[in-house]
Amino acid sequence: MGIFGAPNIARMKARSDLKGLLTALHYPKHAAVRRDAATAIAELAPSLPPERLQPAIQPLIQATSDPDYAVATAAVAALAAIGQPAILPLISALRASPEKIREGAARALGRIGATIQEPAYLRLSVDPLVNALKDPEMTVRRATAWALGRIGARLDPVHRALPMENLVLALRDPQPEVREMAASALGRLGEGRAIRPLITALEDEISAVRKSAAEALETLGWYPVQPEEEAIYLIAIQNWERAATLKNPPVEPFLRALRDRDPVVRRSAASVLGKLGVPSSVDPLIHTLHDPDTQVRRAAAEALEQTGAPQALQALLHASQDSNRDVRRAVLRALGHSRDARAVPVLIQSMKSHEAEISAVASGALAQIGEPAVLPLIQLFRDPDSEVQKMVCAILAQIGTHAVPYLLEALQQPSSIGELAANTLGQIGDRRAVLPLIEALDLPHLTCAAALALGKLGDSHAVPRLLELLNSPSEAVRQAAALGLGGIGDPRAVEPLIQLLKASDRGTRRDAAEALLRMLQSNRLDIVQKRRILAQQDRITEKHVDHDSHVDSVRSSDCHRDETYHLDTGIGLDMPVK
Repeated sequence: MGIFGAPNIARMKARSDLKGLLTALHYPKHAAVRRDAATAIAELAPSLPPERLQPAIQPLIQATSDPDYAVATAAVAALAAIGQPAILPLISALRASPEKIREGAARALGRIGATIQEPAYLRLSVDPLVNALKDPEMTVRRATAWALGRIGARLDPVHRALPMENLVLALRDPQPEVREMAASALGRLGEGRAIRPLITALEDEISAVRKSAAEALETLGWYPVQPEEEAIYLIAIQNWERAATLKNPPVEPFLRALRDRDPVVRRSAASVLGKLGVPSSVDPLIHTLHDPDTQVRRAAAEALEQTGAPQALQALLHASQDSNRDVRRAVLRALGHSRDARAVPVLIQSMKSHEAEISAVASGALAQIGEPAVLPLIQLFRDPDSEVQKMVCAILAQIGTHAVPYLLEALQQPSSIGELAANTLGQIGDRRAVLPLIEALDLPHLTCAAALALGKLGDSHAVPRLLELLNSPSEAVRQAAALGLGGIGDPRAVEPLIQLLKASDRGTRRDAAEALLRMLQSNRLDIVQKRRILAQQDRITEKHVDHDSHVDSVRSSDCHRDETYHLDTGIGLDMPVK
């Protein structure tokens, strides 16, 4: 050991300085030094005679109680490397006062038992370890169960009986950590007599114990035959994907799993019950909407969506106020799946939420409900929030043909309601709206909206009236009529729209140009009509310029001069390649 600083473990190991390493094993300043000292002893042990190693056994046993886990683990490894000479001292250490020493002794005996060749020495530690299964400390019992599994696996069948019987008893230990280790150890023993107790352990209240028992049964070559055993086994092994594919499964094991301590198990059980669609699971799933874990509540809502049970509606309506956003989203989707009109007010309230994700899910749910949601949605055309109005139009468009009769009625209503109804009818594209929209062209507050909607519908019956509107004194009406004609694509509109390119206001010229370009890309024009549009390329692509100047300075012959000599020329749109 150096006079200054930490001991030089590498030098001590190179010199086989066991005494120095044992001193370093108690170095107080750095746990890493103690750990490295124990590791060095483990590496030296195979090359040293037993008599030289004897003085190291007790210090290493004491080191298993080191507060640093890495040091304690290294000490156990060193004792295992010493092997047979350490067995009796370790057996004595199973009765030591410090809990950590007893635990370390059990771990070391287990490691020695996995490598030692002499059967007599293997059997020597069995009785003391069996007694240690009754230790008052859980950590000692757990380490002992692990050790018995390692040692017992190397005993002959006759001497294996005692470890097996006591490990079976340990499956009823009050501490789940011990039960989990006992199940694993029984799998390692390879004794078929352990199968029945392990099957019982598949229903342990703790998921980790169940999983350990299932893995042990797999090791022993057991697989379930009866449907209930299969369900219990799949829950234990947590193979939820396979559980969801069971045909006519027993429901009770999954209902028990819905009450499990482990939220992961509860969540997965809820998901499986939803996929299985068993009616008897609905009430338990409704109860699970109150689970303390948010992900379990979310899974319950998703499961209820899959079952489609009407009796779940009231519980889902209440759960729509859940504090967790993920849960609320799942609940809203379930309400949409219900297609129940009673869900509409809650969904509308959520749609108007300022939370974008919640609003989007609620909108989708309202569209899924369909016709029962139409009238309440149309009432929202009166909402002062333009974003709400847009969402309503989009939802009604998704609902589609079922909304058309109600929207046609709304078309007769004044102001924005009729406009929004016309817009939505255009999005839906139902031919029943053509004649009512043509008639609506004569209503001043609906003319523009109806013209645009007719453009989306693409019905030529509207063309004569829209052509008339190109001569309207209203700039907005002329523009809407132009765009409507462009949407329909009827050849009769080509020449009137070309003439409109000379309009005095740039907005009308621009919309006429856009309409012509749209028609150019359609399949309704012949080659002559397409050439007529292409001939307007210079006029359409000329950049728009606003400037105060004398009219004589302007190149374009069709430019407009207003009262203040403000010149507005060009349209500035791109033409497609000829």
